Amino acid sequence: MKLTELFTQPDPDFGQAMTALLETFHHSDDSQAPYQRGSFTHQLDQSAMPDTGMSTQDYLARLATLVPGASHLTSPHYMGHMTAPLPAFTAELSRLLVMLNQNPMKMESSRLLSFLEREVLAKLHRLIYRGEDDFYGAQMHAKDAALGVMTSGGTIANVTALWLARNRACGDNLFSLFEQGYRGAVILGSRLMHYSFDKGMDLLGLGARSVWRLDTDEHNRLCLAALEKALVQCKEQKLKVLALVGVAGSTDFGSIDPLPELAAIARREQIHFHVDAAWGGPTLFSPRYQSLLDGIDQADTVTLDGHKQLLVPLGTGMLLCRQPDLMMTVKREAPYAIRASSFDQGRFTLEGTRPANALYLDAAFQLLGRQGYARLIDANYDRARRMAELIDASPAFELMSAPVMNLLSYRCIPPHLQGKVLDAAANDAINAFNVALQKAQRAEGHSFVSRTQRAVSRYGEQPLTLLRAVLLNPLIEEHHIRALLDDQLRLGRLVADQLFGQGSSSGERTV
Repeated sequence: MKLTELFTQPDPDFGQAMTALLETFHHSDDSQAPYQRGSFTHQLDQSAMPDTGMSTQDYLARLATLVPGASHLTSPHYMGHMTAPLPAFTAELSRLLVMLNQNPMKMESSRLLSFLEREVLAKLHRLIYRGEDDFYGAQMHAKDAALGVMTSGGTIANVTALWLARNRACGDNLFSLFEQGYRGAVILGSRLMHYSFDKGMDLLGLGARSVWRLDTDEHNRLCLAALEKALVQCKEQKLKVLALVGVAGSTDFGSIDPLPELAAIARREQIHFHVDAAWGGPTLFSPRYQSLLDGIDQADTVTLDGHKQLLVPLGTGMLLCRQPDLMMTVKREAPYAIRASSFDQGRFTLEGTRPANALYLDAAFQLLGRQGYARLIDANYDRARRMAELIDASPAFELMSAPVMNLLSYRCIPPHLQGKVLDAAANDAINAFNVALQKAQRAEGHSFVSRTQRAVSRYGEQPLTLLRAVLLNPLIEEHHIRALLDDQLRLGRLVADQLFGQGSSSGERTV
């Protein structure tokens, strides 16, 4: 094949091979290519690029050796991460998006799709802030304003929110804080804040010490008493509070901070109020559960992440602003592309070149609709509650918090400690047991949950290793949940014998 033909002539065999690869992949699990780092690194150990291009058939043969080693995120037995299986229409839509290769940084490189991005952001803004028709008619396509920006994910959205809060407080000159009499600047939030806030404050030149992670209550929400104490300390130490961060769906527990109370405190103290709703934001689609997010409409900025509960591909994040002129605080221009008189969204985005991923959201909104999202949210939240019931009914498991959304944290208790009063030494043993169990389940590859390490109020400040289940896949049914828990019981018997000796695995029951 001539080199130019790679650009002009689609290969039908290539498309058919992709379909076949995906079909085979979706009917298997991780056990077909168990995770073994040594094996994977040996398979991919060539650092030199080939001098000449290979044929498409040879490359398809290479792909056939690579795809089985990918993670089977769409399996209903895989309940470990916040990555959704995608609707089937995404495949062909992705082909269109990639081959159009639009760049919505600038009007000239995306034209109509720039306006599509603004329309998508308006729909999400309306979901959160519930503005009226007149507001969106005036602001959706306003020149020197933006209802929000698209980003490559929740991390960049959170970093952008901190950028806005910093510039809102002192422009782009941190030294002006010292001129105002401050000795430094911080942000306040719970210990469950996402680690992207540490990155953001580091990038702003303020460092990790400027992120104050405060205590949580028994429901894993930011403790209001701890917040009030921190505000007093900041005044005493002459520290400017750039932002108060509320979490709407923590990554460990799915917990939600007391948003109305935080909003009131932020107003009282004249602090930028940001809500990280990367996980929980789509709860607003559900009439049954939307009250969980009461108060989110009072936030100055809100982060959403499309690849989570909005069910679109990775790389689709959003930051929404209650006031459209807020984005002007970070407006930047470039003479060759983003000019002062332009209409370009790139004036407001931390990232420059980026794909037109708003098209994925447009398709999902049009094809699923509000009612479709509501049904999916309701079903997943109900699944989490059913899984919690199964865990709570078995002495082999300990549920660590009641489900709020569709995340569960729990742990498996080795047989010799079931029914016992658990002290620090017992919890250390349970930690080791759960680490080994999670690794064994991952290595076997038939089912999966992730793990985290957090203190839980009933055990004080001792860090505990917790198993973490994410009920996001709409194909999950109760028998998949039971099978996953049965895998943990079966593997737990083996792990208990290895860690604690023979005879330790008696007494476990099937879920």
